[in-house]
Amino acid sequence: MVKVIESADEFKQLINSGDVVVVDYWATWCGPCKLIGPHFAKLEAKFPNVKFAKVDIEEQPEVATSEGIRAMPTFKAYKDGQVIDEFTGAVPAKLTALLEKVSAQAA
Repeated sequence: MVKVIESADEFKQLINSGDVVVVDYWATWCGPCKLIGPHFAKLEAKFPNVKFAKVDIEEQPEVATSEGIRAMPTFKAYKDGQVIDEFTGAVPAKLTALLEKVSAQAA
């Protein structure tokens, strides 16, 4: 189940957990976010060694600001608190490619 981030502390703890974590930065008013969201959730089963999380930028503005989020959806992959890959946009093929790349680092 995709983890919904509910605080900045929870976010920091997750990205510093040592696991590869892919975060979907989104907003309720963002049409493209609504289109790619179900695709993101479906991919979780295909990449069991990657943790999936979502940050609603309206609910967690501190996280969005600290991560420099300027457009939605933005996907960022983290390992040991560092960004290892990212892209902005609702492109399923790009999202799958990002997950394939970072899941190799999680193995």
